[in-house]
Amino acid sequence: MAAPAADADADAAEKRRLNSQLAAAEITLRTARLQVEPLLAAHAPELFEGLSDQRLYRFIPQDPPASLDALAGRYGLLESRLSPEGDEFWLNWALRRLDSGLCIGTVQATVRADGSAYLAYELFADTWGQGYATEAIVEVLRWLATAFEVDRVEAEVDTRNAASIRLLERLGFFRAGLKPDADFFKGATSDEYRYELRVTAGNPALRSD
Repeated sequence: MAAPAADADADAAEKRRLNSQLAAAEITLRTARLQVEPLLAAHAPELFEGLSDQRLYRFIPQDPPASLDALAGRYGLLESRLSPEGDEFWLNWALRRLDSGLCIGTVQATVRADGSAYLAYELFADTWGQGYATEAIVEVLRWLATAFEVDRVEAEVDTRNAASIRLLERLGFFRAGLKPDADFFKGATSDEYRYELRVTAGNPALRSD
């Protein structure tokens, strides 16, 4: 008769772990120049104009948000921090500059049950080339390793997107694969590189300096 008690203990431990991780998903992160805030529907008005810039979508199959209400509705669904099936954490952050108080983009991480995560980001075009994406992603990677025990991070990037490729490689991601004809959008075929990062304490991406 010990098995049911053991099962109950295991269920309770798993529930505590889930609650702890959901609480961690609501923590605001901070870097030297940015506040990295858990994404809310309330962020939509601050992000809508910047995310409506067509330049952000040159190398991805998505398009700008159809309307402010559509963006707020999507962000509202993401506030649960869980996939509909409950088997993945859907973590999203708004990036806010500390000097101006303005939002300049988002970072997204899908955390899977096997300890891996999928990373993506959007940064307003007028802030490109200033190191904000690198700064935010470094902090998110460090936090994923600590709060969610993530040990491997993946990212996919169009082979024409030289800036994102440079960013990933600067962070220590290695090219793990190529998918020819991965998609067709905006009148052209898209080939994609798959990048991976092994998240370890010694990885430069997790250094605090």
